[in-house]
Amino acid sequence: MLIYRFFLIAVLGLAPIGAAVACSDPPKATFRDMVTTAPTIFTFQVTSAYYIHKPLGGTTYTEYVVGHIRVVDSLKGNGASFKLIRYSFRSCGATRISVGQLYLAATSQSGPLLELWGTDVALLDLTLDFYHESTKRSPAVDVVRSIIGGAPVPKDFPRDVLETPLDVYPVPPPPAPQN
Repeated sequence: MLIYRFFLIAVLGLAPIGAAVACSDPPKATFRDMVTTAPTIFTFQVTSAYYIHKPLGGTTYTEYVVGHIRVVDSLKGNGASFKLIRYSFRSCGATRISVGQLYLAATSQSGPLLELWGTDVALLDLTLDFYHESTKRSPAVDVVRSIIGGAPVPKDFPRDVLETPLDVYPVPPPPAPQN
């Protein structure tokens, strides 16, 4: 029994040490689901962003980013009411946002603050969609305009390349059902 304990201690001593992270965030809405029901859809550009580190007492704290946005085009609803964006960048399900980039938002929130958390907002990154600010057009924006006009959501919309740049820590797929 003594040898077993020494063996166990030796094995555990060789195990890598690292932080364990578990996600319990609410699921994110997909743009495909939000585009048909969202009362507000608009394109915007992030013009500046500020890191906020807020102490909560003792050694606990929260951190997030608040940024100023410029609404480029309001496709549906009152997109022009949004002036700020707030998002997390370090927790599970966090969103990667870059200053200067253009995004397409579908949301049931109302301005002036767009909070990227939960199931009431979905974004597409228009960086790889060849968005032309002067004409306010891109392939994804054109599809969204047709959906707003009553067309069905195409099977291949949106392309993965418009969603994956937004994931800091992609949400893992659900476990396969056990038979």
